[in-house]
Amino acid sequence: MILSIIIVNYNVKHFLEQCLYSVLKAAEHIGSVEVFVVDNNSSDNSMKYLLPKFPTVTFIENKENLGFSKANNVALKQCKGEYVLFLNPDTIVTEDCFSTCLNFFKEHNDCASIGVRMLDGTGKFLPESKRSFPSPITSFYKLVGLAFLFPKSRIFNKYALGYLDENKHHEVDVLAGAFLMVSKAVIDKVGSFDETFFMYGEDVDLSFRLQQSGLKNYYLGELPIIHFKGESTKRGSLNYVKMFYNAMSIFVSKHYGGSKARVFAMVINCAIWLRAFLSATKRLLSNLFMPLFDLIVLNLVVFIIERSWIAIVRHGESFNNFFVGYAAPFFSVTFILVAWVSGIYDNLYKPSKAITALTIATMAEMTLYSLLPDDIRFSRGVFLLAGIFSTIIITFLRGLFIKNKWIDVTNENDRMQQTIIIGAKNEYDEVMAIYEHAGLTERVLGRIAIEEKDTVAAIGHLSQLDLLLNTYEIKEVVFCEGELTNKRIIDIIQHSKHTINFRFHAVNSKSIVGSDNKTTAGESLTADGYYNLFQPYYRRTKRMVDIFIASFMLFIFPLLFLFIKKPIAGIKNMFKVLVGKKTWVGYTLSEKNLPSLRTGILTVYGLPVSEEHPLANEALYKLDNLYAREYDWWRDIQLIFKSFRKLGGV
Repeated sequence: MILSIIIVNYNVKHFLEQCLYSVLKAAEHIGSVEVFVVDNNSSDNSMKYLLPKFPTVTFIENKENLGFSKANNVALKQCKGEYVLFLNPDTIVTEDCFSTCLNFFKEHNDCASIGVRMLDGTGKFLPESKRSFPSPITSFYKLVGLAFLFPKSRIFNKYALGYLDENKHHEVDVLAGAFLMVSKAVIDKVGSFDETFFMYGEDVDLSFRLQQSGLKNYYLGELPIIHFKGESTKRGSLNYVKMFYNAMSIFVSKHYGGSKARVFAMVINCAIWLRAFLSATKRLLSNLFMPLFDLIVLNLVVFIIERSWIAIVRHGESFNNFFVGYAAPFFSVTFILVAWVSGIYDNLYKPSKAITALTIATMAEMTLYSLLPDDIRFSRGVFLLAGIFSTIIITFLRGLFIKNKWIDVTNENDRMQQTIIIGAKNEYDEVMAIYEHAGLTERVLGRIAIEEKDTVAAIGHLSQLDLLLNTYEIKEVVFCEGELTNKRIIDIIQHSKHTINFRFHAVNSKSIVGSDNKTTAGESLTADGYYNLFQPYYRRTKRMVDIFIASFMLFIFPLLFLFIKKPIAGIKNMFKVLVGKKTWVGYTLSEKNLPSLRTGILTVYGLPVSEEHPLANEALYKLDNLYAREYDWWRDIQLIFKSFRKLGGV
């Protein structure tokens, strides 16, 4: 046995599916290979999904999440290969990847381990592909962002070795556990992963012990792979920061000890708090920027119209204090609330939504006016003009922001014909079947053929890719692996100058995966469909329906004793929905593959959760799937009033 490959999986079955297809294809070039997948008690039915697809892979199912180190060590005990590759599930390797690494081992007798040039899902280089050993000062520079500001500095970015050419081979201190190939004889000598590390830091520790044995760790900068990142953890979160740097602290305590370890711990704790503050501030500013911008614009418009109205119509006579103190802010805040509910601030901006929000704000202001006593009334004309001018100005400014890409818009209804699929005709048909199941066929502009002679149902060929991307407003490119090799796909991506989303589909697979940001979880599209309930707008709408119905019922609760079978239980359910412990309509089955929902009072079938359903589980799953995919708030209201008498149970 030449090579043993170990992959630890945790809830990333579609990424792992693409990974395994690329691994098995690369394995064809080197002969005898064994592949182990260790599942850390995933809740997404990974094993049920993957076992039938990969009969040659050995799957090991843990009953709990053992972490990265322990899970790898479980499989390592069964490995028979001369070399062992530790590989992340969210990776795609090239066809010549394994053979290149094995040849390097043969040519370098001093080689203990090999790492490669890792690229994220957009083709950008991942600095952790090559690193130095951590120290208090290098870790501090990384945490506070100096390494990011000065990526090529020997001082500030020493930890990521930013001064070394990423495209060339180098001897380095630390290689990433996402792709780490080692000699089995050497790892038997120095020991496997230290199980003190649950996640992160174990690769640093192993790299250190490999180097201490007198051998070298090599980074192969000319050998790229895709590492989507962010799939098993959300790397931008404070939790990630704490886990990573606590792992670094364990490493320093283990190998350095004494005063250096204490200094490191102190620096890390200070830096974590600083990073937490900066991250929280950044998130707050990011989330509040557009609402605050709209608030400023609206108040400015109202102020200018008010001053003009006073000067022209009222001949210098000012409005009362009520106008300035309450009426004007009421208009602005009403718009912000309606806009937020409609999803404008979830990147679902449409001019019609802004017009609707401003119309509602204007009508609410007029209604307020009609309820006021005569002595504090103000001019309705001011707010009528404010509504008109605000609509024009906000629509214009938002369009300007979108055109210059200062803000992103991800409204599914607007993503018409912004996807192209690169591959052979049969591969294109496979991908289109997935898009059809997801209800997203309107996205696809057409197929890009690989060869010029292939003109069947193609809008162009691969050599024209740049021209097509410049001609059409393409936001998404799906690469079909099959006739097009992973090596060529990765080469195209890393040299692309276009800011678009790349997606990957292996031949015969049932999913499409991609990641547009190295710090967040990636995206997968499958034949199971595209779910509305994954979107913040629909989830917020569902929650608002829950609150509105619960509040209304509590308001009329004396009548509930006449219409609900179990009124006391019904009232308890209303409070549970109101505080967010339950939802009025939930899934019929406990299905972990669908967007998460609170436990329902009723099921999507329309019966209380405690009542037995007449349909088979397969039919019930399809109902749950349809509900999540095509969620509509009116459906919730229909189900609630249809089963009104059973809101307290049966």
